[in-house]
Amino acid sequence: MRYLSESFAVGALRRSASIEQFLGPAFLGDRRGVRWVAVEPRRNGRYAVVLYLNWDIGGEHVGDLLEFPPLDPRADDAGVLLAEVGDAVEALHTAERVTNAERERWTNAGVAAEDYVDYVRSGRLPDPLTRDAATTVVRTLVTTGGGDERIASWWLDGLTRRTGCLHISDMIFWPAGRSRTAEEIIDHAWSCTPISL
Repeated sequence: MRYLSESFAVGALRRSASIEQFLGPAFLGDRRGVRWVAVEPRRNGRYAVVLYLNWDIGGEHVGDLLEFPPLDPRADDAGVLLAEVGDAVEALHTAERVTNAERERWTNAGVAAEDYVDYVRSGRLPDPLTRDAATTVVRTLVTTGGGDERIASWWLDGLTRRTGCLHISDMIFWPAGRSRTAEEIIDHAWSCTPISL
């Protein structure tokens, strides 16, 4: 079983074992990356919530996400400390609140790479993401109604970050007024400012 129940996630932390969760795409200019979060027990008895932003240089045979270099080539390390708290349950909730991690998607350390492999196989946006490629992704989301929830989430997150269109999901699934074609949605999204990282 890949994912930990909340009690197993908290138990791992209390045994001084790290847990992690693959979050999906990140971008820095034209550089494609991935995001994942870890809750790491410290020697002082506290728990660090660390966001990792790594350059997406892997494929289906990835071994460890930590082997990927930082997304930002000027960074010394890929990890960014988001919080440090004194309780395992609080650390879990803090990580979920500040990164939008999902309660049911926590894994033991090293296992988030399996979600990354799923992402590579099905949820990673084409690179480079041309207007035509983005239109094809939106058309697929429109015609399937989202299909696999995880894949749809990775695609939507990637499109939002790559284009900067914060309401692309609404335009696809909950259009106000008239429905738009995939081409019209991408025309709008392409006029927005991309979100770095």
